[in-house]
Amino acid sequence: MQWWCSATGQPWTWAWRPYPGVWLLVGLLSLWYLRIRRLESVGGAAAPPPGQHTAWYASGVFCIWLALDWPIGALGAGYLASFHTVTYILLSLVAPPCLILGIPDAAMRRALERPRLALALAVGARPWLGLAVFNAILLATHVPAIVDAAMRSQVGAMLIDLGWLVGGLFLWWPVMGPSPAVVRLRRPLKLGYLFLSTLVPIIPSAFLTFADYPLYATYELAPRIWPILTAQQDQQVAGLLMKIIGDLPIWFGFGVIFFRWAKEEAGTPPPAHLGARTRGGEARGL
Repeated sequence: MQWWCSATGQPWTWAWRPYPGVWLLVGLLSLWYLRIRRLESVGGAAAPPPGQHTAWYASGVFCIWLALDWPIGALGAGYLASFHTVTYILLSLVAPPCLILGIPDAAMRRALERPRLALALAVGARPWLGLAVFNAILLATHVPAIVDAAMRSQVGAMLIDLGWLVGGLFLWWPVMGPSPAVVRLRRPLKLGYLFLSTLVPIIPSAFLTFADYPLYATYELAPRIWPILTAQQDQQVAGLLMKIIGDLPIWFGFGVIFFRWAKEEAGTPPPAHLGARTRGGEARGL
């Protein structure tokens, strides 16, 4: 039994496989959330909109589980570069904003009352840092030598997966964190920040799409899942997914920010489902 998805070189089978390491991660994330919700209720904090935070957080945890467990995680770890890109999109671009929106307001206020933690959250909200960490992890985890070396072991595959999740949290925190307690970006700058975040992924996407030969030995030499899909075609699909599908969460966030900004400029409160409000009335999130 493998505890984490990694390349095995074995022929693919659609028989279900257990990955306890993935379940442990999902369980720890869920237990942490249950704990902060319990502390929130014990502390007598004002109740958030019914189910709003929980639904967001549960969506984020579900995306993590979907990306890492069988079959997407297993296919992406050692068989198809296209599914590896699906894992990247779910972990870096879909799960992190859901997790951030799921943090209860009371838990965020308690965190900001602790000076060291408040400082760390504020530093993490600096846009240059978010772009730097996200793009550095993105580029490093698509270097063929690094991918081929890492995917051979469960620890290496896990580090790439967790790196994508951490990079996504750094990317989204400057635009999704509580404002203005932590996030200093005004909405026009948030729009520019999100636009800039779409530029660097063009580099690995272009290499994957237009390379004349397969770049990753892991996927070139892997047993074929579908004979009609060659390793190079699979790599081209991965490149197209990274740019076309990978940009969709960014542009969705871009649209929500613009919509909220336009509504507030017009004097119309934005719909409640697009973001909560802090105790002082400032908009939280996008």
